[in-house]
Amino acid sequence: MKILLLLLLTSFFVSADDHDEQSFQGLLSSERFSIDGGMELVIEKRSTCNAGDTPKHFHPAAGTVVYVLDGVSQSKSSGEWEQFSKGEYWFERSDWVHGGDDDAPDLGDQCTDLLVIRVVEEGKEHTVFIE
Repeated sequence: MKILLLLLLTSFFVSADDHDEQSFQGLLSSERFSIDGGMELVIEKRSTCNAGDTPKHFHPAAGTVVYVLDGVSQSKSSGEWEQFSKGEYWFERSDWVHGGDDDAPDLGDQCTDLLVIRVVEEGKEHTVFIE
């Protein structure tokens, strides 16, 4: 019981410490794993409903794969808007500026669960938000 309480308090203080950092809506988890060549594998899980307002950003990563675990999502990574459903994925090239698009189709109240996978240089940010 004491261990559970300690874990809960620790997670509260960790989450309370990063209120000023910009992040993605519905971010459930973000983990980094060391791999060869001074690189890290970054894996994120997100769950959102009606998440049409993704802030403008880019990923200085070797590339990003976004896999739809459930629901429907969309991307303009091919140059035109495409919808992706459960079991589908898309690739985002390095340093591609996206988000904050005025022409983003409205997905309504559609909920989406995503798995996002990136390879980045060890210790470097995998996402840069643009004001």
